Amino acid sequence: MLVDAGFSASRLVQLLRERGVLPGDLDAILVSHEHSDHIRGVDVLARRFGTTVVANDATLRRVPSPGKRFSSMVLKTGNAMSIGPFEVASFPVSHDAAEPVGYLVSVGGARVAVATDLGFGTRQVLEAITLADLAVIEANHDVEHLIGGPYPWHLKRRILSESGHLSNRQSAEIIADALTARRQTYWLAHLSRTNNTKTLAEQGVREFLISQGLAADVAVLERDRPSLTWEPQTQTTG
Repeated sequence: MLVDAGFSASRLVQLLRERGVLPGDLDAILVSHEHSDHIRGVDVLARRFGTTVVANDATLRRVPSPGKRFSSMVLKTGNAMSIGPFEVASFPVSHDAAEPVGYLVSVGGARVAVATDLGFGTRQVLEAITLADLAVIEANHDVEHLIGGPYPWHLKRRILSESGHLSNRQSAEIIADALTARRQTYWLAHLSRTNNTKTLAEQGVREFLISQGLAADVAVLERDRPSLTWEPQTQTTG
């Protein structure tokens, strides 16, 4: 299962094979929204390997496919479906796209939530991340770096808006609200090259959690390559 395909198809094939995954073995490509950094490789990858693309109708209609149309399935926002061994549920997020979503994927008793490209944490986002054993959540920017950085003001305003991107602090607040007594892991993702660093993101989240008397298993994903692996932990109760 692949969530979004923002690299070229050839690059994605290389990255998958480096991880021991044959592209033809993918059960589906889940698409969160139609922005180019999330769909660049969707069409070629799906047609080359016969992989089914899953998204809501508004997003599917905006994924370019200049040749023969790839195989697809519509998953209405807020609904769920079974795909091979996976149970996939989508939930709405706030972003400046046609109908953007995040995903909660369940398999073998483990649940993984993916929520990137969102301006704030809605009730549905918080519910999904609370349910997840692993949550991949956006930590796009450090606000001070963004405001003092080189972007034009109209772009800064877009990023800071409720349909823009989460700051490190906003990501930390969502994690704090989602923490439960279960063992949960959080991966920070979609960091801006210009307005954030791995150190700023991780420190910002950890320091906020500490200020609230909380702690969590937090790590930061690389922007341009697979960098972390995760296996479900056996949950124990006292």
